Amino acid sequence: MRIDDALADARARLLHDLSATTQTTPTVVDALEDALANRREWAEPWPQGAEFITCLVAQDLQEALVSSHERWPPCRVDGGHQLHVEPDLGADPHWVCEDCSAIAAPVGEL
Repeated sequence: MRIDDALADARARLLHDLSATTQTTPTVVDALEDALANRREWAEPWPQGAEFITCLVAQDLQEALVSSHERWPPCRVDGGHQLHVEPDLGADPHWVCEDCSAIAAPVGEL
C-alpha cells in the first residue's frame, strides 16, 4: 500500500468515527490533520509501515483529544468507559473496551 493511499484511508476511517461519536469541530479535525502529517513523516523513511498508519493515527488522535480533556471514543456499552485501539501496531485495527472486555468495531466503523 502506498503511503498516500494509507493516509487517505486513515483519514476517511477516523473522520467517520469522529462524526459518529463526537462533534467534528475545527479543533478536532486539526488534531486529525496533525496526526496524519506526523505519521507521513514517520512512514516516508519506512514505506513498508504504511499498513500500520490507520492504527497509529487512531492512537495519536486519541492521545491529542485526551490532552484536551476529551475522552474519545466512548464505549458503546458504558459511555463512561473509553475505547482503545488494538493491536498497538497492526494492519487491522479495531476499537476495544478494556473495562467491558469487548470489541466495539473496526476503526472506521463506529
